[in-house]
Amino acid sequence: METETSRARTFSGEPLTPGVNLDHVDIDAGLREAAAAGFGDTTALMVTTYALQRHQRGEEAGAERTWLSYYPTDLTSWRRILAAAVASGGERSARGGQ
Repeated sequence: METETSRARTFSGEPLTPGVNLDHVDIDAGLREAAAAGFGDTTALMVTTYALQRHQRGEEAGAERTWLSYYPTDLTSWRRILAAAVASGGERSARGGQ
């Protein structure tokens, strides 16, 4: 059972709110960018999905560590994938989530 204190919070105790103190993340856009960058195999897509989900929950450093644990020499690709997912997420948010 989830309690109020078990939910993720900011350092000041405020709840996490997409678009306010969390990035909107379009995971599908991130997966498309991963495939375009040469990370289209099943493992890469699974790692990418999990890393983007962590970023979406406010675990930015953990998301980056997840990616780098599988692809330790490719920070640039992670940033490319993340940028595509956040840019698309922001666009979808501006259009009302459509």
